[in-house]
Amino acid sequence: MEQYKKNGPKIHCLTNPVVMQDTANLLLAAGGSAIMAQAPEEVEEVTSFCQAALLNTGVPDEAKFKACVLAGKRANALGHPVVLDPVGAGASRFRQKGLEQILSQVKVSIIRCNQEEACTLLRMKNKNSNSFGETEMTDEESPKIPIKRTAGGVESQIDLEDSKLRMLAGQLSEAYSCTVLISGKKDAVSDGKDTCLIAGGTERMSRLTGGGCMLSALCALFCGCGYEPYTAAWRAGELWKESARRAEMQNSGTVGIGSFHAYLFDAVEELCRSKDERGEGKR
Repeated sequence: MEQYKKNGPKIHCLTNPVVMQDTANLLLAAGGSAIMAQAPEEVEEVTSFCQAALLNTGVPDEAKFKACVLAGKRANALGHPVVLDPVGAGASRFRQKGLEQILSQVKVSIIRCNQEEACTLLRMKNKNSNSFGETEMTDEESPKIPIKRTAGGVESQIDLEDSKLRMLAGQLSEAYSCTVLISGKKDAVSDGKDTCLIAGGTERMSRLTGGGCMLSALCALFCGCGYEPYTAAWRAGELWKESARRAEMQNSGTVGIGSFHAYLFDAVEELCRSKDERGEGKR
């Protein structure tokens, strides 16, 4: 994999303090590296010498949203990819206001979110439209799809069947003109034209803090390697699912979640190194 070549991509991660250490170690395991400048006073400068930017809005405050806008705009000016992780978007009006500021000023390459966050972003974009973001949706295939306006913190309380998950990913992609990766039991990747589902992984991932945040970092890493956003998103999703599967097999359900966590990072490193040794290309 391209990451494992000398001087792998450096990702500017404006991420939340809950997952900083895991995110940094994950990127190292995958062959990249992270720098986590958070202060608005330096984020533009730091973004300039990175290959991609990750805007993770978990544990937000005014300074965080300002930093995300500054870093995102600088990345846009340089032609660098930007990945947005709208953590807990539906938890508060404050978060939604901050996300609206980011999305109105920054062109994002990938939005990586869970199903509930995806519905929240659609409500923000399509306040008066008949979409997944509203209380219910009507279409030719299904007469009525109820979507309650719930807020499960950073965890999704929504679990859609495959056809609706595809539809949700496609709508969100079209709404924000970017690639979307909606993660869950199955991941959905869409660029508005093509949509795919990624199965696999293990339910143990739901017991690991920051699994989605780390997946977002992998999306940024693949973008930083030169993959187009759609390819970057599904490659990141496949890598994360397969790493979880391998960690579960190694773990065999006989030891705790801490060991699963360690095996997960081992699996990421193993998969990335093996693909690099086989000389797989960027696209």
